[in-house]
Amino acid sequence: MTGTLLAAGLLLALGAAPRAAATPAPKAAVEKDEDRVERPVRFAEPAPEMRKLSVLLGAWELTEAWREPVRYKRGGYEGVPGEGGTGTLSVRPGPGGFSLVLDYEARNPMGKVTAIAVVAWDPARRLYELDEIHSAFPAVLHLAGKFEKGDLVFRGKSGRTGEESAVRLVWKGLGQDAWSATWSAAEEGGRMERAWSMELRRKPGVP
Repeated sequence: MTGTLLAAGLLLALGAAPRAAATPAPKAAVEKDEDRVERPVRFAEPAPEMRKLSVLLGAWELTEAWREPVRYKRGGYEGVPGEGGTGTLSVRPGPGGFSLVLDYEARNPMGKVTAIAVVAWDPARRLYELDEIHSAFPAVLHLAGKFEKGDLVFRGKSGRTGEESAVRLVWKGLGQDAWSATWSAAEEGGRMERAWSMELRRKPGVP
């Protein structure tokens, strides 16, 4: 009898003892948000085509030659008809290095003028795009270009002179110290003729 009571007391004591905590099962690795995104955006680096234009970065002095300067005189608004013009052009990288931003300021047959242009490479179309806003003309000029025999040639349409015409802008001899630009236009059915040309030289003492 005594043995039975001792055994029962022992069982009760064992039953009342706290159980050892069970080791939790390892949690499954938490899936990262980016692993669940469908069609994530892949960000590209600036194309080699833009690095090819890095030679233009910096400050430039320019001289212009106009074929028909009197055509471009802006009435009484400080127009100074003459065959020439002078000014400056500064070129800096655009956001992310995907473009070049050009700031132009000059005095020519139209008087004092300014313009801002952006040049970028379109990887889908495999060509350069140039958009320009000019102080003497409304709207945005849009041209598309590519290298042809070492020259960067932009083409498009423009109605800036009041008549729709095909236009061509050629950047030639792109170098560390000098290069040139030539603007030509052709009215419908006509041949392409030079309207103006520009010679640029790097501004001394300005990186």
